[in-house]
Amino acid sequence: MNEERECSLLDENRLCSIQLQLGHEYLSNTCAIYPRILNKVDETVEKSTTLSCPEAARLVLLNEKGIQFFAEEEPGDTPGFMSNKLSTAQKELFWDLRIFSIRIMQDRTTSIENRLIVLGLFFQKIAKLDASDLKIQLPTIMDEYLASISDAAFLASIENMPKHVSFQLSVCKSLISYRSSTGVNRKRYVECLEEMLEGLKFDEELNLEEVKSFYAEALQKYYTPFMEEHPYIFENYLVNYIFMNLFPYDQKKLFDSYVLLVVNFVLVKLHLIGMAKYHEGLTTEHVIKLVQSFTRTVNHDVRYLEDVKSVLSDSGYSTMAHMAVLLKN
Repeated sequence: MNEERECSLLDENRLCSIQLQLGHEYLSNTCAIYPRILNKVDETVEKSTTLSCPEAARLVLLNEKGIQFFAEEEPGDTPGFMSNKLSTAQKELFWDLRIFSIRIMQDRTTSIENRLIVLGLFFQKIAKLDASDLKIQLPTIMDEYLASISDAAFLASIENMPKHVSFQLSVCKSLISYRSSTGVNRKRYVECLEEMLEGLKFDEELNLEEVKSFYAEALQKYYTPFMEEHPYIFENYLVNYIFMNLFPYDQKKLFDSYVLLVVNFVLVKLHLIGMAKYHEGLTTEHVIKLVQSFTRTVNHDVRYLEDVKSVLSDSGYSTMAHMAVLLKN
């Protein structure tokens, strides 16, 4: 990287000089494959994409029809390397849990927050079962929660869950402060972070009760109208995350995978709420800039994500009750 933390082989037009002068055959594996992510599940190679690439973020997030999957024959000489490998002989519930998670995320009969709460309640329930009972009861439990997402009484019980905006903001502020203290130096993300902080007045000597008023105005007046017009954005973000990360086996425990999924969603949402207040509205370009820079800064930092998990666990926040509070506005 050069002093601007960019590739030193970019030319004056910010194009790759290696590919221009020598052709794509001379690219390294990393450059040849980016932004694609290759995972191997048994003997099948799965291709997905990281949203740290602006154009990839645009294609994924703005897909109104939602993410679909297809299979094709891959040439044997395709460049690249496997990011992760998974054997279903060892993780025999992988396909059931992944397909179920994606089905919940793509059920548009209720809000994305409600879908995440249903998913969390499901993982909370199966976490209490031993391996033999889980294998037997899983189909019934999945049918139960798939039905619950369109059950008016069940959704009403979710709506009646307690809301605690001060707790939301306190946890999110701690995570953001922790991220800043580890040395954020990506210009695009820093711009988004500063807009969020200014929009919600996180950078001023205000208590959380005062910040709540800015949050409420930003949520109701600027953020919600935009998301009601683009309800597929977060759905696509989460489905891409689930597929790319081999969820829910990207952590040692299934519920830990769910916690990280929620933390990513909540932090991205909070940034967008603050940015919406700062700009007095949101555009798709604001969303793409934030998601791209957030992914590059946060999701590409494995150590940070591990530290976040430790911070939540040490504080006693890695429970379904706390996740539900974080997801409720």
